[in-house]
Amino acid sequence: MRPARRAAVSTRRLLLCLLLLGAGLALLLSSAAASAASVAPPVVVAHLNGEVDPVSARYVDRVVHEAEGDHAAALVLTVDTPGGLDTSMRQMVQDLLNSPIPTVAYVGPSGARAASAGVFITEAANVVAMAPGTNIGAAHPVDSSGGNIQGDLRDKITNDAAAYIKGIADRRGRNDTWVQDAVKNSVSLTAEQAVQQRVADTEQGDLPALLRWLDGRTVTTATGSVTMHTANAPVVALDPNPIERVFQLLIDPTIAYLLLTIGFYAILIELFHPGALVPGVTGAICVILAFVSFATLPINWAGLLLILLAVALFVVDVKAATHGALTVAGLVCLVFGSLMLYNPPGPRSPASPAAAVALPALVAVVLIGAAVSLLIVGSAVRVMRRPPLTGPERLAGATGVATSALDPSGVVRVQGQLWSARLRAGTLEAGRPVRVVARQGLTLEVEPDETREPVPAGQGREFP
Repeated sequence: MRPARRAAVSTRRLLLCLLLLGAGLALLLSSAAASAASVAPPVVVAHLNGEVDPVSARYVDRVVHEAEGDHAAALVLTVDTPGGLDTSMRQMVQDLLNSPIPTVAYVGPSGARAASAGVFITEAANVVAMAPGTNIGAAHPVDSSGGNIQGDLRDKITNDAAAYIKGIADRRGRNDTWVQDAVKNSVSLTAEQAVQQRVADTEQGDLPALLRWLDGRTVTTATGSVTMHTANAPVVALDPNPIERVFQLLIDPTIAYLLLTIGFYAILIELFHPGALVPGVTGAICVILAFVSFATLPINWAGLLLILLAVALFVVDVKAATHGALTVAGLVCLVFGSLMLYNPPGPRSPASPAAAVALPALVAVVLIGAAVSLLIVGSAVRVMRRPPLTGPERLAGATGVATSALDPSGVVRVQGQLWSARLRAGTLEAGRPVRVVARQGLTLEVEPDETREPVPAGQGREFP
């Protein structure tokens, strides 16, 4: 074959390979595009279980933004809460009202409730659904002890909350009369009653049934009308992350109280054992974490000051050697401070639940405090009763040996040290045993010790 013909054949083969490669790449890209187009936007499911607090507010804010980033078909927030902090509740309401993604509040499963702050959060969603056997309501303001607020202050707090929830209900087209009644008179409704009175939109037994009911319905979000396609949408659950779970534990009233008391005890141990480091560092970390928790809890500062006074009395009892009297006073302050810690004076927000130290934790802390304090006090008393290890009292009665002749002054060796010495009477040759009678400054007053044998010449050792 001629060179020109071979070159032409090679060129045709190269063009054919490039053509086949391009066709394969185009087929691959079109298949990927078709596959991506066939995947429906997901339904994001989050859970509001327990009290409404800064951690749960941060969690809801995160899932709302993640649902927006995923272009979700809807965000379903399951609700089961007794209420919580007013500031956290308002943050959640703002997130739901301003979400460009359709939001659904589902009070479930059966036995769940949306009470107090939960009413505000639930009504802020585009759709409210409830499972059979659930209830919603009871958002009336109470004081720190759970009783009714008296006077003009009650009216101010109640009217503010009622106006706030009326605005939410009007925005979502629901029964604004009932939601105000829930705040003013603490009324509640079952799931069936809530649907009948337009407080909830539907009653559904589980999440799949709810998604089928939502499919094809149109709601008005912050950016306009959106039709939900949820029947065949994949469900993506967004649970609290590890950091949120840890902070959820920290803001528990009992955990915060234990961190505070354990921190104080650890610092107390460090004060009486300087240089140990581990108790001091551990105590400092615990106290800092406790104050982080207190920032979100209804704290009575008088109770906290009583706990601090209790720790101070424990320390003073050791220094002043009152043999436990101040420890008893410290334990009394500790008990009363613990009982008062989460009972601030004045009214609470209608969305604020009661907080208290669990009784077993309180008893354990008091018993540990008594044990630690009595142990430290007992150690201090035992140290005070020990005979002195140094000083003139320790040298009186000690035995030694004359390292030079005493006439009447000279040098003696007592307890491994050389001392200037003066013999009480007469003279004494070197190597003879002596006994210390008294000490005057740096000079020992000695007398011959007739119960000991003389030291052989040249050895110069002292007697035991």
